[in-house]
Amino acid sequence: MDFDYFCATRQTVIKMNKPSTLLSILAIAFTFASCGEDRTHEYLEMTAENQWTYSKMKEAYLWASEIKSPERSAFFGNTEKFYTSLLSGKDKVSYFTDSIQQGSYGIDCTIMRDPLGEDRSCFYALVTFVEPESPAAMAGIERGDWISSVGGKRVTSTSTRLMQNGTATEMTTRNIDFDDEAGKYFWSDEETHQVQPSTIMDAKALVLDTILNVREKKTGYILCNNFNGDRFTEDFSEIALSFAAEEVSNIILDLRYCTGGTLDNAAEAAAMFVPQSEKGNTFAKLVYNDTAEKETLYPESIVNLSDKQLYIVTGNATAGVAELFIAAIDTSRGMHEVVTVGSVTSGANVLTETFASPYGFSISPAVARIFTPNGNELSAAGLKPDYPLNELAEQEMLYDLGNPQEYILRSVTYLIVNGFLPAEQNGPSLQ
Repeated sequence: MDFDYFCATRQTVIKMNKPSTLLSILAIAFTFASCGEDRTHEYLEMTAENQWTYSKMKEAYLWASEIKSPERSAFFGNTEKFYTSLLSGKDKVSYFTDSIQQGSYGIDCTIMRDPLGEDRSCFYALVTFVEPESPAAMAGIERGDWISSVGGKRVTSTSTRLMQNGTATEMTTRNIDFDDEAGKYFWSDEETHQVQPSTIMDAKALVLDTILNVREKKTGYILCNNFNGDRFTEDFSEIALSFAAEEVSNIILDLRYCTGGTLDNAAEAAAMFVPQSEKGNTFAKLVYNDTAEKETLYPESIVNLSDKQLYIVTGNATAGVAELFIAAIDTSRGMHEVVTVGSVTSGANVLTETFASPYGFSISPAVARIFTPNGNELSAAGLKPDYPLNELAEQEMLYDLGNPQEYILRSVTYLIVNGFLPAEQNGPSLQ
C-alpha cells in the first residue's frame, strides 16, 4: 500500500463527504498529519481489524462483486458496523460474533398481546423451547410458560433481547387455566424464577428420541435441533439402529427448531433415509463467488431406513443445512415420499462459513449457493409444508415436545392413522 495514497492535498480532502462523526474528523486529521512523513504503519495499526474484515469479505463473500470500496474514514469505525455495511441487501444469513460473547439464557419465545383479551396493552412472552441444562431450565422455566416480567420490568413488544442474555435476573411466569364452572380461561398466579447469568453453551443436537405406539404401529420420533457435533453421526446412527431393531413403520423427524449445522453431518444423516442406490450420488452442490464448485456425496451408512414412511416437522426456525436435508432426501427417496408438516421454513438458502480473526472476533458470511441433488437451487422463499400447521394454534396448553398430546405431534399421528388431518385444526378459542 503506497504512502502517496494516504497523503491527500487540501483539494482532495474537500471533495470528500463532509465529516459527520468524530471518527471521520480524526481520520481526516490523521491524513493531513501524514503529509511529508510516512506513517502508513500507524494507519494500518489503527484500522487493522476493519482492513482484515474487508480483505476476507472481498476474498470469500458470495456477493463480493457488489462490495464497493468504503470511504477511508470508515476503516476507523466500529468493526461490527463496518462488517454489516459490506453485506448485500439479498443477504439474510451472515452474522458477526464479538470477542465478548454474551451467551444465552436458553429460551425461545414468542411475544404477543394478552391472549385472553383482558388487557390488550399487556404483553406476554410464550416460551416455545427451553435448552436442556440452560440457566432457564435450571430455574424451572418450561415450554408453555408465559413470561410476564424480566428483572422487574414488564414484558413489552421489544423485550426479546431481555430474554436472550444478560446478568443474573428474575423472571416471573404465569399459566393459563380453565374454570369449568365459569366456562372460561383465566390467568394463574405469577411464579418467580431466579435465573443465573447467560452462559456460552453448545445447543444440544439430538434433544429427544422415543418410540410411540400409533394404533399398534410403532413410530419413531426424533427431536433434532441442529446437525452439529463430532458425535452427531454416531449418536444419530444409534437412534436409527434402535428404530430398525424395533421394526418401526414410521419415523417422525422434528426439525422445527433445527437451525442448521455441518454439511457432512447432514449428509451422513440423510444417507440413512435414502435408497442404497443413492450412495455416492450427489447430496448437495455448492457454487462459490468465483464459480468454483464443490460436491458433497451421500456416504455409506450402517443402517438404512429408506423403506420407512418419513414425516418431517418444519418451522420458521428450520434453516440452512436443515432445509437442504429436507429438499435432498425428498428428491432422492423416489417412491418413498417425504411428508412435511408445520410452517414454512426460513429460506436461509446459502452456506455460511466462519472466519476467526486475529483480534478475537469472527465473521460468518455467506460463501456459497446451495443446490439439491436434482440441480435446483435451494429456495430463498423457504420450503412450504405439505400440511401447514401452526404449533401455537393451542396457546392455552403447549405440551412438551415429544409428548403425544403436543399439537403438532398429535396431528402427525392422526395423519398416520387416517391419511388426512382433522377438519378442526385451530383448537378452542382462548376468549
